[in-house]
Parts: sequence; structure tokens; C-alpha cells
Amino acid sequence: MNIIIGHSNTDLDCLASMITAQKLYPGYEMVLSNLLNPLTGNVVSFYITKLSFIRPDDLKDQQIENIVVVDTRSVNRVKEYFANIGHVEGKIEIFDHHPTDGSDIPGAQLSFVGNGANTSTMVLKLMERGIKLDADEATIALTGIFSDTQNFTTDSVTPDDFKAASYLVSQGASMKLARFFLQPLKNDYQISYFHSLLNSLDFHNLKGHEVGVSFMDLPKKVNGLAAVVEQVFSVEKADAIFSMFHFQSDDSTSIIARSRKKAVPVNKILSVWGGGGHEKAASATIKKTGDINVPMALKAELLKLPPDRTAESIMTKPAKSIPVNVTVEEAKRRLQEIDHTAAPVVDSDDRVVGMMGNKNIRNAEKANSMGSPLKTYMNTKVIL
Repeated sequence: MNIIIGHSNTDLDCLASMITAQKLYPGYEMVLSNLLNPLTGNVVSFYITKLSFIRPDDLKDQQIENIVVVDTRSVNRVKEYFANIGHVEGKIEIFDHHPTDGSDIPGAQLSFVGNGANTSTMVLKLMERGIKLDADEATIALTGIFSDTQNFTTDSVTPDDFKAASYLVSQGASMKLARFFLQPLKNDYQISYFHSLLNSLDFHNLKGHEVGVSFMDLPKKVNGLAAVVEQVFSVEKADAIFSMFHFQSDDSTSIIARSRKKAVPVNKILSVWGGGGHEKAASATIKKTGDINVPMALKAELLKLPPDRTAESIMTKPAKSIPVNVTVEEAKRRLQEIDHTAAPVVDSDDRVVGMMGNKNIRNAEKANSMGSPLKTYMNTKVIL
């Protein structure tokens, strides 16, 4: 048997990557995770008569020849499959777009392209080989690209993401269905959790980073928590949020994180628990939490963050200034000498009395007044 797998808690980009991978590897069976992102579950249910999957338990006692892994390279995110697989006779090929995830699947060959969506890479391979998709396949693939690029707004978006999306539209992808599939918080419990998270977020200023942290204790695992966190993140203006969900049924804890700053790379922060994802969107699951104080452990990791950039860290030191008793012509020469576009003006006691910049100098040039005293043209309204 040859199989295609993606990461556990399958999201839309992962699902679309699997479907497009099957076009590249006909005859390979798609193995669907036991845990799906709720939006993914909606798509699978919608196309239930078209899509064909087997489950991880179906791999038991099967002789696996070759494996294609999509949208992850981390062994921790594919454990549910390999727990049922013995020896792999042939190749393990990985197609992933996460730039910083560790590649630790034994014996695997990695194909990495840093597009905004992994699906984009798979679609480009289809284009290169002249492989067509039907309208349903194209719609799922387009939905995957929209989802992982947040409608082409993430920093990781590349021209190839647009190229792939354009091709999918030409293959009959339905924009209307893609929009429908991407609607978050369709269930009442998600809306309830959304309000609970908003009310329970604690904000901390950690070395200049504004970080929101929340913890919820739930009876059992539920789908759709990532969508809830995404909605909370879109409402709050923190640099990052980390939402912890403890599930009493199996004593596990999931951490779902979102970030707006490269200085807070949530995938690296959660990697200590085997998590994965992107710098700005990641998750991790801690099995058998036991005596681990997850909020305290998370805070310890957050305290390792480097300080946020301050004005002092990027300013020119020592500050260059211009004496107030020189002419505009001399001020221009001094600015050119220090390669600045502006500088503070100081009096004989080194007190700042104004600012002189290129705009002020241009005004003097237009008036043929370069020999005038600097203080005639300097800005005197300086905030100290």
C-alpha cells in the first residue's frame, strides 16, 4: 500500500495538499487524521460522496511501500499514523512549506518551498505536468490557499500563491463555496467559547511584548478551537495570544497561539512541546499533563523572548547636533558631513532649542537665504 498523510488536527491547507498530492501520485490512499479542524470537517462532510479516505487504524498489519507527507516535516505531528506502521519498504517524501519546523521523520526526503500555502506548491507541480483538476478539487485547493494565507494577507505570501490560485479559478474553482467553507464559528459552543476567551484573557507586558494568555478547563476535546482563537486574535490588539485548553477526559492540554510580530515566533516557543506551524500561527499538544503547571511552563518560555526593539536600540549614538549660531549654509554642510537628513540644534549650554533638516534647508534655498542664521529656518517646536 502507498499512502498520503498530513499532520494531525488537519487544517484546510493540509487537506488540499493531500488531495492535490493524490493527483501527482495516483493510486496512493489518503489517510485522514482522527482529529480535524472544524472547517476541514465541514469540507470533508460536504464532499463525502466524492472524497475517499482511510483512517490511521486501517494501516495496522498493512505493508506500506511508499509514503507522501504533506504540510509538515515533524514526526510529532504524524505520530497517529506511524504508530500503526511497521517498516516502510520504499520512500518517504515530504512536501512542506514551514520554514523553521524541525525535519525529524527518519529516512524522509524533504522538498521545501516557502510559499504562503503548501497547496500552492502542489498546484504548481500539477501545472508543470499539465495535470487538470475538476471543479470540486480546484475549489478545495483554492480554499486551502485562502485559509493558510488568510486571503493573501500574511507575510509569507509569494507570487506563486497567486499563480496557483489563478490556475485553480481557471479549473472551475467556486469562489462562492470557498467563502462559505471559510466562515468561522458556525457552532453555538464556538461562539460561547469565543466570549469566554475574550473575558478570560490576561495581558502581560513581557520585555516590551504585549502578550495575552488564557486557560480553559474543558470536559473533553472539541473541534473548532483554532477558529475560536483566530477570531479572538482578530479582535484583540495584542502582539500575541496563547490559549491553553485542558481536556479532563485524557488529561491533555492544547496550546493554540497567534502572533503579529516576528520577535514572538510562536512555532519556536511551542516547539519545546513538539508543536509546529508558522512564526505567526502554531499549536502544540501536551499529552498527560499530570503535575505540569502548563501556564507557569508557558510563562517561563515567554520570559526567554528577546526584548522588544526600543528607540535606544535603533537610534544613532552619540547624537550629532548643530550649534544654533551657524548659518543655514553651514548647517547644510554639517548634515552632509554626518550623513543625516536632520539634527537637533543646541545652544551654548548644549540645550536642544530646535531641529534643522533638509526641508528647512530647501525653504532657505528657495528664498536665496542660505547665508541667514540657522535659527531663522529651524523648527522650534521640539518635544523633549
